[in-house]
Amino acid sequence: MMTPQQLSDLHLGKLGTAASEWKVMVGKLEKLAGGGDGGISAADLRRKAEAADWQGDNATVTRKFVGATARQFDDILTEARSVQKILLDAHTRLKKHKTDMSEAITRWAKQNIYINDKGGAVPAVPPPAVAGEAKVEPPTQAELDSAAAEIGRILNAASEVDRIAARALRQHARSAYDFDETGYKGLTDADRRQGIADADTLLKLAAKRDGMTLDELKFFNETAARQRDNPAFAERFVTKLGPEGTLQFWRSLADPGRGDTPTGERAKVLARVQDNLSLTLATASHGDSPAMREWKSGVIAAGENRMGHPGLMSAPYGFQVMSSLMGKGKFDSGFLDAYGNKLVEFERSQKVDPEWLWDNAAYAAQLSYPPDAKNPSVDPVAGLLESLGHNPQASLEFFNGSSGGGPGQGSPDRLSNWDYLVGGGEDAREWPMNEDGEPAGYEKLGHALESATLGYAYDDRSPAAPPLRTDADLEARDARTALMDRVVGHYKGPEVIESQPGVGESLAWMAGGHIDSLNYSVDNWGGSGELNGRDELFGAEKNHLRDFGMTESAGFLRALAAEKDSYDTVSAAQQVYGASAMAAQGDDREQATNAGLHSVKMHGLLDESRAEAIGKEFADDEAAKNKALEKQAEWRKLGASTAIATTLGIGAAVIAPPVGAAALVAVPLAFGTAQGIGDTQFATDTIDWLEEREYSNDAQALGRIRNTEEEGRNAALIPLLGYAEARGVDAASVRDLVTKAQGVYNDGKELSDTEDLGGDG
Repeated sequence: MMTPQQLSDLHLGKLGTAASEWKVMVGKLEKLAGGGDGGISAADLRRKAEAADWQGDNATVTRKFVGATARQFDDILTEARSVQKILLDAHTRLKKHKTDMSEAITRWAKQNIYINDKGGAVPAVPPPAVAGEAKVEPPTQAELDSAAAEIGRILNAASEVDRIAARALRQHARSAYDFDETGYKGLTDADRRQGIADADTLLKLAAKRDGMTLDELKFFNETAARQRDNPAFAERFVTKLGPEGTLQFWRSLADPGRGDTPTGERAKVLARVQDNLSLTLATASHGDSPAMREWKSGVIAAGENRMGHPGLMSAPYGFQVMSSLMGKGKFDSGFLDAYGNKLVEFERSQKVDPEWLWDNAAYAAQLSYPPDAKNPSVDPVAGLLESLGHNPQASLEFFNGSSGGGPGQGSPDRLSNWDYLVGGGEDAREWPMNEDGEPAGYEKLGHALESATLGYAYDDRSPAAPPLRTDADLEARDARTALMDRVVGHYKGPEVIESQPGVGESLAWMAGGHIDSLNYSVDNWGGSGELNGRDELFGAEKNHLRDFGMTESAGFLRALAAEKDSYDTVSAAQQVYGASAMAAQGDDREQATNAGLHSVKMHGLLDESRAEAIGKEFADDEAAKNKALEKQAEWRKLGASTAIATTLGIGAAVIAPPVGAAALVAVPLAFGTAQGIGDTQFATDTIDWLEEREYSNDAQALGRIRNTEEEGRNAALIPLLGYAEARGVDAASVRDLVTKAQGVYNDGKELSDTEDLGGDG
């Protein structure tokens, strides 16, 4: 792959000149081949030769020679046109990529990020002598990751242009004694035809299945990695293998028997092959040709079939093989919906425990690399959910769908996919257990719910909330919040989350992504929401907010805040949203104050939940309790010390809480991007020095607890105090504001006080 320096140093002038000169050459060859300027041309010679009355050897040898020579001029013209188009396309695209690289390097440099010669992003904070009195914040890890990802995308694109163009030109130069009778219409055409050629090469290797040597397997993987996003390659490869052939190929390659499964270097290569096959199948699934439609329906139909291997009893279902190849890439929505419903219907129709159905020792096979004891690959439903986690539209449709026996939606055997996989009840799914004796697959369920409720892939490292511009956008938004309503209502207690190990992290991201509706829902004490002006305060109609219910929302947030990582994510999201809610009020001081006070109340709810959880978790271990409380306080202090300025007069807010893991969720702001509000990023930092601290006596413990509470209150007040300073609010008014804040903060704590809630967790 190119380096940033190589791309920046490209002398595209020579390439542009070559493209121009070949254009001139094409014009000359057009006249030599076809005439048009009154001169002699190959076409003229061919016509005269065919019309001449040849005798003897001339009638055969000479006529044939003249005709062949004339055709060579046509081939020369075809090849010249192809070369010119390849050079022109390469020049145009490389010029764009070079410009993109220059602009990206300059833009990231302004954020104190240096792009090194390998394309990596490293901090480049100016020394104090250069910075002077200006406070220069070092770039966050999230910013460094974003910079590296952007540079990587540009370099990959430029390298692909170079590879395709070079291969196309070498194809023309492969023969020293003849010219190509066919040419390329440009880089896109060259890419398509190269993909088909590579697919044909890999199909010959695929026929060997587990008979491939390690070197052949490496070559297979390298070629698939190059072409996995090429639709022509993907469609050719899977349709020529056929539906069952595709499944049988991976089943035999992944677990050929012979006493044990592949290990060592072969297993490592197989892990990469699995990923590249998954990405290839995802690319192919978007094809709509008759051959691809037949392949997709065939794969679904083959799901119920056993995939055996010569000499082995183990024969996993086609569903298991296919789901093991769906962990990467974004599969077509229609295919995912049809496949998912058919899979769930088949599982339910067997009337047996899913663990017995999918993990029967007599038929088991190793289908995923590397093996994961906590998330066995034998469960195809988990593989389906992971794929849904990459396709928000398909995931939303799936959870709104149903499956089961009977001819129609009204059949008594039918059950919504939500109820079967999430909602519990006597007909709900019994999830297979992992080697630790815990139900496996809930992490994948969380991924699918994330994409369905947030509108972007769960592992998107630069997430952005979907737009709200068109009727279709608004309809999708309402569908997402309706599903989130079900999520909030179901996961409203820690016991539910604990019964589904692995789902908690996803729920925290979902809470951060719907923090606007959660704030709106909690602001309904005593059913006063319709009369207290909350619709105007939160912009309910403009932002299409949904009331999840005050009790349900408080319970959901309380359950999440009990766990540290979830608390960090949701609390950071609340801090961002609280500041933006104040900024959204413009010059209305009263409404800005109301928004700020409500945010303080939300922080009280979260802080009390976390403090209670720490107390319960470390009830018999005072030292550990103190350390955990101190960690919470330090995280809070980091948030409180970060500049959060709110300038209501111009309707803008600069919000910069801690950055890192929490930046992986697109926190909704209370205003539209049209108002010119900057993007928000935030995260948490690790407090390494706490590992060396010890707290042994009760006095120290009490101090730590008080410190924790103080830092929580400070963080909650940031938006309010920022507003007061920016607007020049007088001291008496600030005192009154803080008094009110103290009251609502305690109100929030009461919402989360399990003793006041009857002791339920």
